[in-house]
Amino acid sequence: MFSFAPVAYSQSDEFITGKLLDAKTKEPIVFATVRIQGKALGVISNLDGGFKIPIEFQLEGTVLEISSMGYETKNIQISTLKKNGINTILIKSAVLELQETIVTAKAKRSKRLSARKIIKYALERIPDNYPNDPFSLIGYYRDYQLQKKEYINLNEAIVQVFDMGFQSDDYTNTQYGLFSYEKNKDFKVDSLAAKPYDYVTKDKFIPDASLISDYGGNELMILHIHDAIRNHDIKTYSFVNKLTEDFLKGHLFSSVEKTSYGNKAVYKIGIKKMMPPFQVVGTIYIDKSNYAIRKLDYAVYKKNSDSSFENKRDFYNSTEKELLIEILVEYTDIKDKMYLNYISFHNKFRIRRPALFRIKKGLFDKANGLLEIELNKPAKNYDELKLSDFSLTFKGKEIRVQRIIKAVGNKITVKLSSKPGQIELISQLLSNDRDLEKEKLFMRIKNLIDEDFNLLDERKLESFDQFREFFTQKVIKDFNNDFSKEDLMYKTIPLYDSSQPIYKKNDNVDYWMNTPLKTIEN
Repeated sequence: MFSFAPVAYSQSDEFITGKLLDAKTKEPIVFATVRIQGKALGVISNLDGGFKIPIEFQLEGTVLEISSMGYETKNIQISTLKKNGINTILIKSAVLELQETIVTAKAKRSKRLSARKIIKYALERIPDNYPNDPFSLIGYYRDYQLQKKEYINLNEAIVQVFDMGFQSDDYTNTQYGLFSYEKNKDFKVDSLAAKPYDYVTKDKFIPDASLISDYGGNELMILHIHDAIRNHDIKTYSFVNKLTEDFLKGHLFSSVEKTSYGNKAVYKIGIKKMMPPFQVVGTIYIDKSNYAIRKLDYAVYKKNSDSSFENKRDFYNSTEKELLIEILVEYTDIKDKMYLNYISFHNKFRIRRPALFRIKKGLFDKANGLLEIELNKPAKNYDELKLSDFSLTFKGKEIRVQRIIKAVGNKITVKLSSKPGQIELISQLLSNDRDLEKEKLFMRIKNLIDEDFNLLDERKLESFDQFREFFTQKVIKDFNNDFSKEDLMYKTIPLYDSSQPIYKKNDNVDYWMNTPLKTIEN
């Protein structure tokens, strides 16, 4: 069995719902930390700034502490929040004046730090700023797709991460326990978008999939390997590669800006890289006091094929590009060490839908050498149909259409060619004892459309956003790692697989799922 403090979920369906907005712009504050004082528990705000807290915390007179990079920390008594509806909470931005200097060993004089020097210090101090001893995280995991601001295929879990410390190989040695996993049936399900990627039929695929990590494992493993801070000493994903060795030499950095997290002064440094047709845009946030990396926002774009740019500045500033992947990872300080606050891995993918207007089947009139083609619905432009629009291939050889006999409703009847060289091929096609050979018949008709202007047999591509996210609710700095292997998640099979072990919970309330609204509301 696991060894840790008793864990359970809220058995109540009642939550207090809030939405965090920038006090000036009224834009949602995404991925802000909402902590419950005195319990070391909390959630992270969603893409629309929304969050929810179990209503029982209101009865205890608890205080919410809200913090986000670049904003003032705000404390709110939960008792002041309404139980019904959404509580809008405005957060003010905070700018802190930073003295970007160091004191040299030889003389007490100040020297301005460059962005590159700050990042160099941050990379060198990873062993000091992050835990080398075993620790554990308990948090809310979810994966979902997003299309036109609507969440689909939402899967949720409460997960415990057993990390042996930053001196240990994360991919090999970190273990996971599932307290709960569920496919949220309140959200829309798109079965094709939910299927595994298929690079043979291209029914579902990631454009430029080589950009993401090539490590194996299930969806939770794929997410955590993209934490380049935790996996700083191994190759993670394209362009970042091995953080401690490749990051400085592989990127350009903008001048240092001034911001804060809570009462901590933070350096904010822009990241750029261009390897046409790819472009990297990101931001790294580093504590002024100890050079701990608090946050890394890293996005890779691809230039549209029909766009051209005269110089790098035009390329960076252009909107003629598509986001391929974006990875956000943020750490929070607990006493003298930094622990994962959240990680979000976002990539684009495409699916190819079955044709809305398609050939349903073909029927042969052997006696007269006719082929009747049945469509799934009537065509709109039969009067424009020509012989050259037909393409029939059998066993790799073309069968020509001699004449269009009739085209009405959802049926087209054609006379097949009786020219020399075609007769034997057609006789094989029309024979009753060659069913396997008939599977090699391919029929295409060009330029035919239905009443909705769908082209016959056209399989349209649709673009989706895929997200995998983990949000820490509690950090356990010292834990007994004497757990049994049969309680641990299988890393190589999906979370939804019925063979995944689920830890049996106690009934007292501690952790909950921060399920988003069904659509992102601005």
